Amino acid sequence: MTKELRVKFWGVRGSYPTPGAGTIHFGGNTASVEVRAGERTIILDAGTGIIPLGRELARNKRAGEILLLLSHLHHDHTQGFPFFVPAYLPSAKLHIFGPDGTHESLKNVLERNQSSETFPVGLRDMASAKEIQSLRESQIVVWDERGVWVAESAAGPGLNRAEGLSEDAVVIRIHKSYAHPGGVYVYRITWRGKSVVYATDTEGYVGTDRKLVQFARDADLLIHDAQYSEEHYRGQLAGFPSTQGFGHSTVTMASEVAAAAEAERLVLFHHDPAYDDAMVAEMERTAQGLFAESFAAYEGMEFVLQVENKKATASAASHERAVQYAQNG
Repeated sequence: MTKELRVKFWGVRGSYPTPGAGTIHFGGNTASVEVRAGERTIILDAGTGIIPLGRELARNKRAGEILLLLSHLHHDHTQGFPFFVPAYLPSAKLHIFGPDGTHESLKNVLERNQSSETFPVGLRDMASAKEIQSLRESQIVVWDERGVWVAESAAGPGLNRAEGLSEDAVVIRIHKSYAHPGGVYVYRITWRGKSVVYATDTEGYVGTDRKLVQFARDADLLIHDAQYSEEHYRGQLAGFPSTQGFGHSTVTMASEVAAAAEAERLVLFHHDPAYDDAMVAEMERTAQGLFAESFAAYEGMEFVLQVENKKATASAASHERAVQYAQNG
């Protein structure tokens, strides 16, 4: 088994897909991120970026067992699932987990998205085996030699030792943020001491979101919503309304969380669909002035965390450096 934790971006936009000449570099697909822990495939959100990801998984015969984690059920985070090729393969087994406590269950939302009125193929007609489960913030998802299972998090950060998990277990913790309409789940994926935090669709607080900072503490990679420029957010960008309260962050908000959490790297995510490549590149430069190891996500961007020699490499980065080994990340 390879000992690399790989993170690849397949969809990086927010709200709606934006194909066209102005988004060629960063891409126009909505949110979907692939995390590979050795041979295990975890997918974060099912925006339109999951469509090319699904084709690659099927083509490379990696569509066996897949864990799909949904941050929330807004359309731009679920709209690609009806076109996800592995969902149609009888040989595939999908674990589809997402938020609990909404007015509609996760399964009901997915079924409604593929009702006969809206889509020609129903959820039940997709040939893969599917486990669909709503999660609570108090729960932890584990993927080890026993498969994918869910536990209560009473053991806290010491779960790896308290529960006798093998060092090869993938452990996924949940933080529920209320800084987005309807709430959103932030996920922390930890494997062999490396951690990736996925914090999309969250809006910063005055003085920084301290709960998120604690949850993301010492993460090797923090993926954070940074949809708006400061001018746009405040209603000072010509042609754009103020977006305070919309549930999305600015570059400054994302950078403040990364710095306070002492994260290794920050990836700006969920780019506004109205922003062209030049605007996103300018936001990346702004972020790097606030938090040096900042990168604007683009389709195809890939980070590789090498767990055996405790060094992280990133195809987007200009250099390599050692990262701290955090056993309970």
